[in-house]
Amino acid sequence: MKRNKPVASRKSVATLFPLLFASVAILAVPHSADAQQMQTVAIDLPAGTMAGALNRLASQSGLQLVYDASIANGLRSARVSGTMTPTEALDRLLSGTGIHYRVIGGKTIKMEKTASSADTSAETGETALAPITIKSGRVFNGDAPSVSEISSEKIEAAQANSLPQLLSRTPGVTAGGGVRAQGQTLSIRGFARQSDTRILLDGAPKNFERYDQGTVFIDPELLKRVEIQKGATSVRYGNGGFGGTVIMESKTASDMLNKGQTFGMWGKTSYQTANRQFLESGAIYGKSDFGGPVTYDALASAIWRKSDNVRVGGGQVYDASNDKLTSFSANAGAAYDGHELRGSVIYGKSADYGPLAANRGDLGVTAFSISRYGAEQARLRALAWRDMKDFSSTLKYAYDGDSDLVNFKAMASFSATSLDMTRPTIAGFVPTASLGGMNDETKYTDFKLEAENTSNFELGGVSHVANYGVQYMRHDRDSLMYDIGNRTSAQYNYGHYASWIKPEGTQETISAFFRDEIGFTDTFKLTPGIRFDHVRSEGVPNAAPRYNNPLAGHDYSAVSHSGATPALSARWELTPNATFYADWAYAMRAPVIDELYSSQSVASTASATSRNLEVERNNNFNLGVSQQFDDVFTSGDTIRASIGGFYNHVTNPITRRFGSANLARVSNVPFYWNTPSYKIYGLEFSTSYDSEYVFGNLGLSWMNGSRHGAINDVYGPDTYANDLSPFTATAQLGYKIPDWDLSLSWNGLFVAHQERTPVNQGTGYFYARPESLGYAVHGISLDWTPKEGKFAGTEVHASIDNIFDKYYMPYLSDGIAAMPGRNFKLSISRKF
Repeated sequence: MKRNKPVASRKSVATLFPLLFASVAILAVPHSADAQQMQTVAIDLPAGTMAGALNRLASQSGLQLVYDASIANGLRSARVSGTMTPTEALDRLLSGTGIHYRVIGGKTIKMEKTASSADTSAETGETALAPITIKSGRVFNGDAPSVSEISSEKIEAAQANSLPQLLSRTPGVTAGGGVRAQGQTLSIRGFARQSDTRILLDGAPKNFERYDQGTVFIDPELLKRVEIQKGATSVRYGNGGFGGTVIMESKTASDMLNKGQTFGMWGKTSYQTANRQFLESGAIYGKSDFGGPVTYDALASAIWRKSDNVRVGGGQVYDASNDKLTSFSANAGAAYDGHELRGSVIYGKSADYGPLAANRGDLGVTAFSISRYGAEQARLRALAWRDMKDFSSTLKYAYDGDSDLVNFKAMASFSATSLDMTRPTIAGFVPTASLGGMNDETKYTDFKLEAENTSNFELGGVSHVANYGVQYMRHDRDSLMYDIGNRTSAQYNYGHYASWIKPEGTQETISAFFRDEIGFTDTFKLTPGIRFDHVRSEGVPNAAPRYNNPLAGHDYSAVSHSGATPALSARWELTPNATFYADWAYAMRAPVIDELYSSQSVASTASATSRNLEVERNNNFNLGVSQQFDDVFTSGDTIRASIGGFYNHVTNPITRRFGSANLARVSNVPFYWNTPSYKIYGLEFSTSYDSEYVFGNLGLSWMNGSRHGAINDVYGPDTYANDLSPFTATAQLGYKIPDWDLSLSWNGLFVAHQERTPVNQGTGYFYARPESLGYAVHGISLDWTPKEGKFAGTEVHASIDNIFDKYYMPYLSDGIAAMPGRNFKLSISRKF
C-alpha cells in the first residue's frame, strides 16, 4: 500500500499568512495506523470551521490527513460525535462538500476533487472547490515562517508589471532598480547581489547578472504560483542564493479549466494610469483522454504590454521609461498510470530606447549638455536602443505510482537571456567603452539536467522521507562590445572585444544532495541534509591584447571550486495549533565568471584576473513559531500568526578591490578579492485574520548587520552591511460581501528612515548607498469574482495605488529613482 507523499504537516500552521491562499497541510498521527481506519474510537467534533474539525479529527483518530489548505477555506462543519471509525467520521464531515478521499498509506488519507465529483457539485449547486494539488517541498519545513507563497488569486489581484513588484510586499523582500521593468532587481534579507537571489521558472534558472540591467524579466501574467524560500538552508538548491530562492510556476491547462470543462479560453484586458499602460492577454487550453488510457493537456497564451513614460509621485515624468513587451507561452503534458511527461516554452521580447543603466530614474541630462548639443541631441546621447529577449524551456518527467520507495522526477531545461544595446548615430558622437561603446551585446544561457527520487519508509519504528538527487548545470556568458573610439587600435582589437567588467566564460556545476525527514514522534521531525557542489569555471581570453596580457596578471584558464553544504532542520508541533521550526546550513557560493575573469589594463593597480578566489561561506539560521486561533471574535473566524528570526554570518565575501587603503603599495593584484566577514540578522512577523465578512493582514520586517572593516578599507573600523532594508510594515484591512462575491480593502506600506548605511561611516559615496527618508503609501482596491450566474468566470480587479500621490524613493533605489505616483488600475478577465 502506498505511503504518504512529501507534504507538510498540519493545516493549522500550513495556512499561515505566508501560505494563506494555497498550501498543503498534514495533520500528524501515530505510526501504527494500519488498523486504525477500522477501529472505533471516541470522536467529538463540535460545529465550526471545516479546518478546525479536520484538525481535531486527526488528533482524536490517529489519521494523517493530506489536503490542500484551500479546500477547507470558508467551509463549515456540523457536529460529529460518538463512537465510530475514523473514516466514518470523515464521511460525515465531508458529506455534501463534493470532496472525496482515498487511502494512500497505512496512516495517510488524501482528500481531493475529481472531475466526476466536480460535475456533481455543479449540478447540485453545492460548493465547488479548486482541484487539489499536493505541492512538492511541503515537507522539509516547507510551511515554516521563512517560506512565503503568492497564489494565482493574489497574482491576479496585484496587477503587477514585474516579478520584483509582485514580491515587494513579502516581509524580508525588497524591490530595487527603479520603475523600468528591464532594470528591476530583488533583495532578500539584505542580500542584493543577483547571485544571492536564486530565481527558477518551472525549475529553469533565470538570473541575469549583467550590471545595472535587472535580474529577471518574466511577466507575472504567465505565473500561477510563486514561492519564496528565504535563506540558504535547503540542500535541494545549493551554491549561492544566500538571500533565498524564488520558485515560479507557469500556468497549465488544469489551472485554467472550469469544472467539467475539457476545452476553454481566457481573455484579459487591463489599464493603469501612472504609465498609461495597456495590457492584453489571452489563452486557449484543453484536456482530454480522447477515449484512451493517456490523458493529454495543453495551453497556449500570449501577452502584450505597452506603456508610456512613468509619472512618479508629485507629477514628474521620467523620460524614456516607456516600455513594450510581448510574451508567448506553451505548456503541454501527457499522463498515464502514474507517469507524467510535461514540457513548457516561454518567450518574451522587449525593445525600446532607454538609459544605459536601466535601474536609474530620470535621464539626468545636464544643462551643460543641452547648451552644447541642443535638447534633442543631448537626450539621444543619454539613450541606447535596448533589445531584450528572454527564453525558457523545460521538459519534465515524473513517476508517482504505487511504490513507497520510487517517486522519481527528472528535468531538462534550457534558458537564455540576451540584451543588445546600440547607441544612436550622431555626428561627432563617440561613446566611451566604459559605458558600453557604440554597441554592446550580452547573452547568458543556462542548460540544466536534474534527477531526484523520494523514498518513504520506516526503519526501526521511525518514519523517513528521504529525498536525494543529482544535478548538472552549464552556464555560458557571451559578450561583445564595439568600442568605436578605438576602432583603429590593435591593442583594442580594432574596437571589437568583451568589456573588461563583463568577461566571457563558461561555468559547469555538478551536484548531489541528500536529505531525510525523520519522524521521531508524531509531533517532532528532524531533517539532516548534505549537499556537494563541484564548480569548474573557464574564461574566454579577451580579444583585446590590452586585457589579455600576462604582465598584468591576466589569466583566463580554468579553475575549480568544491565544497559540501551540511544542513539540519527541526519541526516540533507544540500543540495542535502551534509549531516551532528551526533550520541551519553552512552554505557555499562559488565565484561567478564576472568575479573570476574581470580585469583592467596593465596600467592600473588592480589589473589581474581573480582565479585565486575562495568560495564564500554562510553560516545561516532560521528560527520561527507559527500559531492559529479559531473562533476568536465570531464563530468561524481565524487568526494565523508567525514570527521568525534569521542570522547570517558570511565569511570570505567576494568584493571588488578598490580604495586607497586597499591598494596601497600593491600592483597587478586581482580585480576581485576575498574580504573580511559580515553578518546580517533580523526578524519577520506576519499575521492574518479571516472571517465571513472581515479580513486583514499585517507583515513586519526588521534587519541589521555589520561588516568587519569597509569594502574600500578592509583594515578600517567596522561598518554597516550595505544592502539592509529599513524597517518595513505592510498592512491590509478588508470587508467581504459574500452575496455579491465582492471584497473591498485598504492597504498600506510603511517604511522607516534608513540611516544604517556605510555612507555615514566615512566610506564615501563610491559604493555605499545614501540614506533614504521614511514614507507611508496607501491604496484601496475592489475585487469582484462572481461564482454563479451569467457573470460566472469573470474577474474584475480595480485599485488605486499611492492614493495620496506620495513622492518617495526606496533605499535600494540609491536616491536616483522615485516610485510611481497615484495609479488607477483596472483589469477585467473572463473564462469561456
